[in-house]
Amino acid sequence: MDSSDSIYDDSQRLFEAMTAGHPNLSFSEAKSAAQRYSKDIFTAQRDLVKILSHHEGTIIKRWLKKTTAQRQKVLTSVYPTIPLTHRPDFWALRKENPAQLRTGTQYRDHWLLPSLNREDLSKPQNLLLFLRSRAMNPPGIFVNADANSVHVGHTARAVMPSYLSGYTMLLMGQNTQAAYGRMIAWDEDDEAFDMMSTGIGLQPGEGLQVLEIQQRKMQFLLECAKRILQDLPLNEPDLPNLPAPAHVPLPVTSPDWPSLTQEIEEAPYRVQSAFDIDRLRPLIGARRNEAEDFIWSLREDPSFFHEVVLEWSEHRQEKVLTARGKPHPVLHQDTFWERVLSNMVLNAYFDFMAWDLVLKGINHLLHLKGEHAHQTSSSPELAEYLTQALAHFEHLVDQFIKGPIGKWEVSMVASPPLRQHYIREPQDPTNTRIKVMSKDTSRKRGDHLLGLLEVFLQEDQLLLCGLENVCDELEREIRTDRASRERISPYIAKLISDLSLFGELKRQIGLATPGPRMSKVVEQKEKHAEFDNKTKLMGQIFNVLTKTDMKLAEFGTPQGKFNYPSDKRRTAATTRAMQKAEKNLDAFWTYVDDYCKEKTGKTIHGMLNGIWKDRQLHRTPDWVEQDPKPQHGNNHSDLDPALSQFAAIELQSRTESTISTAISQAKEKQKSKTHGIPRTGSSAPERGIENNACIEEDDKPTIFEVSKRGFKVFTTLFHTSTEEEPPGDLPWSEFLSAMASVGFSIKKLDGSAWIFAPVDDKWKQSIIFHEPHPSSKMSFQVARRFGRRLWRRYGWTSENFRRA
Repeated sequence: MDSSDSIYDDSQRLFEAMTAGHPNLSFSEAKSAAQRYSKDIFTAQRDLVKILSHHEGTIIKRWLKKTTAQRQKVLTSVYPTIPLTHRPDFWALRKENPAQLRTGTQYRDHWLLPSLNREDLSKPQNLLLFLRSRAMNPPGIFVNADANSVHVGHTARAVMPSYLSGYTMLLMGQNTQAAYGRMIAWDEDDEAFDMMSTGIGLQPGEGLQVLEIQQRKMQFLLECAKRILQDLPLNEPDLPNLPAPAHVPLPVTSPDWPSLTQEIEEAPYRVQSAFDIDRLRPLIGARRNEAEDFIWSLREDPSFFHEVVLEWSEHRQEKVLTARGKPHPVLHQDTFWERVLSNMVLNAYFDFMAWDLVLKGINHLLHLKGEHAHQTSSSPELAEYLTQALAHFEHLVDQFIKGPIGKWEVSMVASPPLRQHYIREPQDPTNTRIKVMSKDTSRKRGDHLLGLLEVFLQEDQLLLCGLENVCDELEREIRTDRASRERISPYIAKLISDLSLFGELKRQIGLATPGPRMSKVVEQKEKHAEFDNKTKLMGQIFNVLTKTDMKLAEFGTPQGKFNYPSDKRRTAATTRAMQKAEKNLDAFWTYVDDYCKEKTGKTIHGMLNGIWKDRQLHRTPDWVEQDPKPQHGNNHSDLDPALSQFAAIELQSRTESTISTAISQAKEKQKSKTHGIPRTGSSAPERGIENNACIEEDDKPTIFEVSKRGFKVFTTLFHTSTEEEPPGDLPWSEFLSAMASVGFSIKKLDGSAWIFAPVDDKWKQSIIFHEPHPSSKMSFQVARRFGRRLWRRYGWTSENFRRA
């Protein structure tokens, strides 16, 4: 389409489209309502500031001393019809169908004011955060957050704003009662329409809706403060006006670990930064590193490779039966395993490249943001460049969201706990397309979890609800309902983690723009061109790994090839079994590398040169019979934990092979690669702890003094199998406590992911681990894999830990 045909270039056409089906508003009505709302907002804020300046400490003490039931009583007395649950707009969405909404909703407040609900506000901190943020900050800084909060209500057409053509309403930056909500006419100010189209101003109907939301919230907060202090004389005319109170820190009241869910729940009650994407940088960096570790684990650990292949095979639609109970014709054939293996390999590398590009995008935005913040004078060019960069980044995120959504479409209906709800149509022999449908659509009304899971399968419903909102509600359902949690497989839980992280990126991008934007910052054609350029390498790898002549099944079908008894005590027999499994795994990846090199002239890792840090694969040496009576003081825990990650390794010469620290090991590897099997066709040199960028060779190893329980955790993570029988399962709570004791700040993400951020700058990089699901106990093999990643990331061995 020619750009001259754009509706955004014709204000009359634009507003004819915008006002279609919505009530019109007169200028006098809009002006009168805006003045009334503005007066109520600023009056309530002044009264609330006065109360807090005298009594905030008392409010905090009294509120925290109350039980949940007592807090709920206060909330209900102030707001008798307050919605009961978190996300009341989702509750209303289940209660009212589109036909009912067309005749008028019965739950207007559920749609309009989702943050005013009893479940969230009866928690200890949220009301206190809400009181301070709204009292101590101008209402204009909440405009975008309040406008975004009614997204579900808008898209469901439950609470649609009126429209007034010819005017723009100003809220942001208008810090007086007289200016807040003022309207400027398009024919009197040449910039009026542009201010609205770029998001600086608002369409008057949308502005009035924001004003109503803010007026309702301020009145609610003022009445809550009065109710909590009902025995004190708050209305005395001679009560002096004091300066705004200093920040009163709130005590930590929750025994749980901090979580992304908690941050999202508290967000409506805090001051939300207009551009807080830098908070997500450590999360994105850790996710990128996790994707890299995942690939190396697939190449190095036969048992991990075996588990992942089986997990992928169990989440394919070929596993769904027909209505007559017939299996798919390719099951148990090489064709099925070809599909499983090629998709697993492709997605492993795509995940890494996607998160790497997202991290680079964030770093670029933060660089531009920093330059903009340090400008001594306003720079329209830099501000516009930052806006354009944000538009390109948003497009990048939108495109990469399709990755986990695509996996979801294939895997959710085939997930073993959910497969019973779906049937597969008989396979058409003329194509490979598989069609799966619900057994009974009527049961969705009574199955909230399944309804949420299926939102990701419907593009229109996902747009209606918003990715971040669906992830929020899904996480709450899984967290609060044990039966729902047990219906989520580990594979699906990890997908939820990725979708939630993308959802939070989307939320922050939404907060980065000052308002709902109607004009195009960057043309779609330009966005697509830049995205195609950035993902050119992904396209090349896709073209190679999706060819039908790869024949991976011969090397990768998990039929006894990858039996890897690393969790057993080392013997000659277990050593031979491990070596055989490693040989089979190396044969698989050698074939993949050789195939790619044949097609492109490079291996996959050769193609990734520049964004990829090569590593050395460790393999099990030949068994050497041990002295049944070892000399006193010989400590097997001194063996290189990276080599003993899959087994305690008896090297050819024990006295020459003991490596006391990760640093000495790194130096040894620079001299020789005696323990590794280099990848075929690698164009980069093999390295030892190259991924451990935060450890310098001259650093002295850090010694952590830990409790008895913590020491047990770390000896399990870095266990040496030549000592005694392997330990049993490790409770997740013990792992969290142990990691916290050595200086990690821990946060629960959505799904199964947890992020561990080192407090000490020496370690720098954060790391993500996934909680075992649905049981919260990790097996010995999983614990050893965690230990391997800690060694890779921080250079830790068993020698870094000592009983306090």
